[in-house]
Amino acid sequence: MQELTHDWNPGFYYRNVYTRDGGKASSCIKCGKCEKACPQHLPIRNLLEDVAKAFEKTDTGS
Repeated sequence: MQELTHDWNPGFYYRNVYTRDGGKASSCIKCGKCEKACPQHLPIRNLLEDVAKAFEKTDTGS
């Protein structure tokens, strides 16, 4: 999921654009309000959990 794709690096954007001011995917409290409001009926809680697993791994190699 984090591979470089057509000069677009999802990991970079997650860390430096989308979550720059806080609001990480792991901050979700799983209340379900977003899923009730979603017109596309997406499983947002599950999707945020997947995003957190993919992009919020701790780097133990540094």
